[in-house]
Amino acid sequence: MSMALALLFACSTGQDTGDRWGPAETGTDGGSADGGAADGGSADGGSADGGSADGGSADGGALGPCPDGMVWVEDPLLPAGEVCIDAWEAALEEQVDGAWVAASPYEVVDGRAVRAVPAEGVVPQGYISGDEAEAACAAAGKRLCSSEEWLSACQGPEEWTWPYAASYVDWACNDHYPGSHPVIDYFGTTDGVWDMEHMNDPGINQQPDTVAAGGAYTACRSAWGAFDLHGNLHEWVADADGSFRGGFYADAEINGQGCTYVTTAHGRDYHDYSTGFRCCTEAGG
Repeated sequence: MSMALALLFACSTGQDTGDRWGPAETGTDGGSADGGAADGGSADGGSADGGSADGGSADGGALGPCPDGMVWVEDPLLPAGEVCIDAWEAALEEQVDGAWVAASPYEVVDGRAVRAVPAEGVVPQGYISGDEAEAACAAAGKRLCSSEEWLSACQGPEEWTWPYAASYVDWACNDHYPGSHPVIDYFGTTDGVWDMEHMNDPGINQQPDTVAAGGAYTACRSAWGAFDLHGNLHEWVADADGSFRGGFYADAEINGQGCTYVTTAHGRDYHDYSTGFRCCTEAGG
């Protein structure tokens, strides 16, 4: 079977197919990421209007009625009309000898006691399932964002297709992986690598030009002030059947453009190198 057919078969089902699991970067439409040109640098352009939608700070600090590290999103179509969302994708802390310490973003959770923290200036957590992401948010006194909340945070009050503008801007976000595919590049083969063990290898995201530290792509910032909602890592949302949004560094277009990208091919217990998350909480709570 050719590489393209193997990827298409595994990803179009999103189910366990014996020794193959569908890569998370492809969704219900199958297909495979084809990478793109990149030099591993970060964009430096800033948001389209130079600031957040309500004039708040661009550093992801406290904004309006939100805790530090979160930004305020106002949308009359949301159930509460507003929400607080992490300004960055999430990193993890774990309990060691009764103290919370930074956890490796390259390791699976595997039953550890962890909590979510905004990944400002550090590599965010991949290798995490939707259920694990939900628990990590809860341990931090937050929750997974609903799909609607996430989309509002990404599109902003003008309902842009990309977080930073209505039109695509090259190099604004981390969506330009230069290789053929991060799994193939790491293992050097297409044979026998599309299973949970291989696709959760901690070395995949430690390759050059893969996941970037939170906020490194400064232009990848929504009107509300949230970074990396497009590219970098897929982000789990609180859909019961399992969905993650935004794409990741090696594919941010197969399942939709910009903020509209959504993958529904995997259940909430799925995780691989590309799956990350961020948290939400009620505004003023």
